[in-house]
Amino acid sequence: MKLLLLLLMMFQGTVFAEAFCALRDPMAQIKQLFPEKTSQLSIVKAINDDIRQHVQTKLPNNDLHFGELGRHTLYVIFKEQQVLGYIHVRSEQSFWGLVEVIWAIDQDFAIIDFAFQRCRSPKKTLIEQSEFRQMFIGKNLQQLQTYLSADGVSANRVLLEQAKRAPELANVLLRCALKTLLLTQLVWQEELDTVMTASLNLVNK
Repeated sequence: MKLLLLLLMMFQGTVFAEAFCALRDPMAQIKQLFPEKTSQLSIVKAINDDIRQHVQTKLPNNDLHFGELGRHTLYVIFKEQQVLGYIHVRSEQSFWGLVEVIWAIDQDFAIIDFAFQRCRSPKKTLIEQSEFRQMFIGKNLQQLQTYLSADGVSANRVLLEQAKRAPELANVLLRCALKTLLLTQLVWQEELDTVMTASLNLVNK
């Protein structure tokens, strides 16, 4: 509680504001991905055209469309004073409309797990199977980039073999994961460094 109060004062004006890509049921959804969590902090920041240009440079052919610009939320998850990780919800265009994915990320910016908040694809259950999930779990941005094919947009054979009969949704999920990890670092790195420093100081007292 002391840590949260301290961080709330430090991030005054950047937390608890209305934002896009937020959790619909934060308590239940966070508990699903972080069962040990005791509290969370929401940090809202703007994704602007400058960030969009950075994404285009780092991930060629994986541009952010203009509808993705605006305020977005990153959730920092705690067990007492210890940071367990982060949750970032992102949407990606697909044949079935917007797919919204809840990504659980560790302090080293690698994927812990994911869950669909919205997905109308009839192939969703194939992507949720453990064999496919393991292709993402524990992977950071650079490791996930090895799943890209030569066009820089679609998944390669290594990932698609695990997707079985759901290649389109696998492509969507890969693009979403890449942008999520990159944006988490580009947009929230300064705040996360502050959070981690405060957490470590309290844990080590």
